[in-house]
Amino acid sequence: MTTSANVPKFELVWLRTWVEVVDAGGFSKAAELIHLSQPRVSAHIANLERALGRTLIERRVRPLELTEHGRALLPKARAVLTAAEDLIDESLDGATLFGSLRVASFASASSGFLPDVLAALRREHPDVEVGVLDGDMRSIETALADRRVTVAIRPMRPEPADPALVSRPLWREPFTVLLPTGHPLCALESIGLEDLAGARIITIGNPLLNSDLGYEAEATLHASFVETPAGMVSEQPTTLASMVRAGLGVGIVNRLATDMVRSEGLEVRAIRDLNRFRDVGIWWHSGRPLSRVSRAFIDAVLAAPLPPGTDPVPMEA
Repeated sequence: MTTSANVPKFELVWLRTWVEVVDAGGFSKAAELIHLSQPRVSAHIANLERALGRTLIERRVRPLELTEHGRALLPKARAVLTAAEDLIDESLDGATLFGSLRVASFASASSGFLPDVLAALRREHPDVEVGVLDGDMRSIETALADRRVTVAIRPMRPEPADPALVSRPLWREPFTVLLPTGHPLCALESIGLEDLAGARIITIGNPLLNSDLGYEAEATLHASFVETPAGMVSEQPTTLASMVRAGLGVGIVNRLATDMVRSEGLEVRAIRDLNRFRDVGIWWHSGRPLSRVSRAFIDAVLAAPLPPGTDPVPMEA
C-alpha cells in the first residue's frame, strides 16, 4: 500500500522547466527563453529526475534526446501543466481568463484580420495579452514546432513537415497582379497568366531561401506552363509594393496583401481563368494540450467575420 510518505515530492516548476528544455531542444536555449540561468535549469532537471527516480534526458547525446522514461512522461507532463494553468484561471474567476499567448501570422493576415479578432478577445477577456510574430510560411511553421508560439495563422499549403501540426480552415482568397502605373499591362481589364510570360515577377517569399519565386507564385505559374525570368521575393507586402512601384517587376500577391499596401503609383488587376487560391487556416500542435487562453483565442478566430474579398474554404479543399 502506498502512503503519502512514499509519494515522491517535486515542484511544478521542475516539471515546467523540463518541458521547456525538451521543446527548446537544449538547456541553454531553454534558459534564455524562460529567463533562468543555465545552472538553475540544470538543477531543476536534476531535482525532477531525483524525485522520480528516473533519468529523463540522455546527457551524452546531441541533439537532445529523451530516455524511454522521458518519452513516456512528456504527454503526461504537458497535460499536468495545462491543467494547472486552467486551475489557476478557474480559481481566480470562472468567467475571466488571465495569461498571455504568443501567436504567429503572416503580414497581410496580421494587418487585415487579426486586429478585429484581438479587439473582440480583449472585450471579452481584458486580462489576456497576445503577442504576434510575423513571418513567412517556413518561419511560422518553425516557431510553432519549436513552441515559441502556441497558435498560428498560416496558409494551408504547402503542408508543414511536422504531421503533429493540425489546422482548421478559415478563408480562401484569390491572387491579384500588382502593376506600376503606366505599365503596358494596365491597358487590360484582367490579366491572363500567359500575359506575364517574360515579365520579372515579384512575390511574397523568404529572400534567404534558394528560390527566385515564392512557393505560391511558383506553383501557380508552373501549373500554367508560364516561363518568367528570375524574379524577386520579399517577406513584407509593403516592400513588395515599393519594388513594383519603382518598376522593378510585376507583383503576384494574395488579396489581403493587395489591400494593405498604399495604392499610389500602383494598379491592381484580377487574374483571368486562374483556378488557384490561397487557403488560410489556424494551426496548433496536436501533441500539446491547449490552455484555456489558447482555446479562447482559437474560438475568437473561428467566430470572426472573413476578411473582405475572401470566401470560406470549400469542404473538399
